[in-house]
Formats: sequence, C-alpha cells, structure tokens
Amino acid sequence: MTMNTLPPVAKSFFAFCKKCDADRYHVVLAHTSATSAKIKCEICGSQKTFSLPKAQTKTGKPLTGAAAKKREQTLSSRKSSHRNEYEMLMSDEKAPTASYNMKGKFEKNTKLQHPKFGMGFVKDALTDKIEVVFEDEVRTLIHNRP
Repeated sequence: MTMNTLPPVAKSFFAFCKKCDADRYHVVLAHTSATSAKIKCEICGSQKTFSLPKAQTKTGKPLTGAAAKKREQTLSSRKSSHRNEYEMLMSDEKAPTASYNMKGKFEKNTKLQHPKFGMGFVKDALTDKIEVVFEDEVRTLIHNRP
C-alpha cells in the first residue's frame, strides 16, 4: 500500500495483517504522529502501528537520519536557486516578449508566454529547440517547425 497521507481516524483501509497472514481491512484508531497511526484488524482484532513509507534510495532502502536531512536541504536549495534565477531573468524589462508556438522562431533572451506553463525566459536557442526557464522548472521546447 502506498500513501502520502494517513487515512482519517475511524476509516477502514486495506493493509497486511501479520496475525491473519493476509491482506485485511484495518480501522484507524488514532494518529500517533504525523506519519504513523494505531490500527486494528477488522477480522482478528489485533492492533499495530502503521507508518507511512519513507523516501527511498535507488537501492530501495529508506533514507534516514543525516542522509534524509541532506536530501531535503539539497532539494530546498535547488528550488531556491531556481526561483532566484527565474526572478532575475524575468526582471529584464528590455527583453522582448512573444507567445509560444512551435512554428515560431525564438531567440535567446526572449520572454515567452506559454499557454500551459505560463511566462518563461529563453535561456538557450538551438536550430529546432529552446531551453526555457519557467517558474517551476527548466523545460526544452520545440520551435522553428515548418
């Protein structure tokens, strides 16, 4: 079972019961923390603590302690750095603005209004592709198509 949030108290959900040795419905008795809850098997009545799955590494092992903290800091730092770059590029008032269309040709240092991704800034332009910095991430888009 993969979840991002705990099920609400008094609700049932499907989980493995060690005593029954099978997947059974369990009722949530209480949330013991933000990531764990006390649950009870509806068949045999056994109680256990259910915990949300932790972030995992490429090997499948969960990140814990310093490694989990470092990963969180790295992601936070990367988001902050991207946000700063986006704001700096968008503050250039001299840059021309254009609406995105894959048939159009776009030059480097152009502000681009995309119908789905919003306002972005052309960071690099090749013959048929452009690299655009949007508010949420950098995307490669096609352009200059006949």
